[in-house]
Amino acid sequence: MKLIRQITMALILGAIPAMALSQTVSCEACTHDVSVYMGNGGLIAEADGADMVAWVATCGGVTHHGELEPNAAGMVMLQFTDSGLVCNAEESRLQIGPVKDGGWFWITDDTNSAVGSLVSHDILDNAETGITNAGPGVTMTMGRGAVLLKEASTGRVGLLPNILPAPPAATLRKCGYDDGGAGASPRYTRRSTDCALGDGGAIVLATTTDPITGVTVRIPDGGTVVRPAGDGTITIIADLWMNGSGHYRTDADLNPKRGHQEFAMTATRAEDRLNGGGYRVRLDTGPAASTVLLTVSSPVAGVSYTDERAAATISIVADSAYCSRTSNFSLPVTVTSEYGFLPNALAHAASVTPSVRLTGAFNDAGTTTFTVVCP
Repeated sequence: MKLIRQITMALILGAIPAMALSQTVSCEACTHDVSVYMGNGGLIAEADGADMVAWVATCGGVTHHGELEPNAAGMVMLQFTDSGLVCNAEESRLQIGPVKDGGWFWITDDTNSAVGSLVSHDILDNAETGITNAGPGVTMTMGRGAVLLKEASTGRVGLLPNILPAPPAATLRKCGYDDGGAGASPRYTRRSTDCALGDGGAIVLATTTDPITGVTVRIPDGGTVVRPAGDGTITIIADLWMNGSGHYRTDADLNPKRGHQEFAMTATRAEDRLNGGGYRVRLDTGPAASTVLLTVSSPVAGVSYTDERAAATISIVADSAYCSRTSNFSLPVTVTSEYGFLPNALAHAASVTPSVRLTGAFNDAGTTTFTVVCP
């Protein structure tokens, strides 16, 4: 260990007010304290990304400060004896930093040594726990985050933390549904109490059928779809689901599964998706135009769609202007669910709690984008 720039300053308490003393021992880089700085001992810690680790030790009216250079493993060690830091004064404090949590120190008394953790400045303002008084046979010396205990008859010492970890905050389950299992009737029930509500956000989820396996696969937002060749057709289903942050069904339907993405790839998808809105499909870039807003069932660039209010069915076929021996154009497609001005649309949006969050002039609820690429 390399110890450099150690300075000792004798402070004349009668001439320097308390505020000046406080300013003298300040250490902006320090992050941790020795809980009880008393007697002989030392400390070891891991530097927290710094080339040099500062320390400040105050014992009565004398302040020492200096810096430690971390070794190859990033560790620093400070021996009180080697550094002239043995302290037996009532007013004492030793700070060090920047170091990581997990550093520790030891205090060596006449009979044995006591070991404790360096305490982070982040928790020094936390409430301290009262230490049970063992009577006159044990003396207690209060520190910062710990108490030094000494048994009078044996002289043995120990360190006891008095800032204890706070219990984790109770985590509520998300609102939604409970599954009673295949034997329950009804199997699914609404979870609407003692649960965490989400933010009302919704997503458009798009799927297609794998041409080789025949399995339904999800098209991730920002994903790609390969344009078919010849007479082939790619069919994409896009529908609306809540974003999974916590919601439950509130209308007379009371289908507890409504809007939960877990059921988007199941046989009950049609009855579990959100409904009541509409869809618009926009094409970006390509040889035809920079932006094209499709109309229902009117193909552009080999893309057409139908809008069933509960879902949009998008069909993609070959188009030689985009994909041929002389053409290779990708086609971004954006599908947006909107509640717009359709009859009872806003009532449908409010059929879940929290209500579907709508934005923009057309009450958009969610969107997804994928790119049609050439084979």
